[in-house]
Amino acid sequence: MMDTVDEKLERSRAVWEMTQTEGWQIIKGLIDREIEIETNDLLECPVAEDLEHKQMIKAYKRILNTVESLLKEREEISKDLQKE
Repeated sequence: MMDTVDEKLERSRAVWEMTQTEGWQIIKGLIDREIEIETNDLLECPVAEDLEHKQMIKAYKRILNTVESLLKEREEISKDLQKE
């Protein structure tokens, strides 16, 4: 099912509002710290544990990328609406 423009705009607006809060800044800082820890662990761990650390890094980055994608979507929709 495709989201309507209004649904996409509402979702991306809600995500943008979330990113403006102190709580998000705390969560983002914790995620960034976990990425750094997992990256350091990956460099020092036995080869057998590589996959686990890589999966954790990818999962943390996926969260941040999803938020970033929704913010970009908001900007694009806003620009499109201004053109109309």
